[in-house]
Amino acid sequence: MKDKLTRRDVGSKIAFGSFWATVATASVGVAKLLMPNVTPEASTRVKLGHPEQFPPGTSKVFRDRNLFVFSDDEGIWAISAICTHLGCVVSRLPDGQFDCPCHGSKFNASGETFSGPAPRGLDWLAIRRAPNGVLYADTASQVPTGAVWRRA
Repeated sequence: MKDKLTRRDVGSKIAFGSFWATVATASVGVAKLLMPNVTPEASTRVKLGHPEQFPPGTSKVFRDRNLFVFSDDEGIWAISAICTHLGCVVSRLPDGQFDCPCHGSKFNASGETFSGPAPRGLDWLAIRRAPNGVLYADTASQVPTGAVWRRA
């Protein structure tokens, strides 16, 4: 019967434990290779529809993308619903103005600020036409206030 651990026994247990720790670490590394490091971002392009869906006088809200789209005889334009103060989502009032519920910024019907802490007006976004004829707004591409997509 062997009651006493020898130096050799301790050394072999340490070596055995180190081996399995190395195997476990390598397995985690291999498992991480199977998972992507980069997750896809949401597209900055918002599909609006065909120009015929926006006759003059139309206004449409894309709540899931925080976007307002309007049209008149001159064309179609898109205004971001994100307040330029701290990023809250503005709402449109019955009189056509915009109101930020977080800190009280107010914007006129063109998105220009006239009250509150917002440092500038709401962003106007570029509208482009895809080759298949569908209009889309690009939330990453701002245009000057008043820029509209002109009907052909």
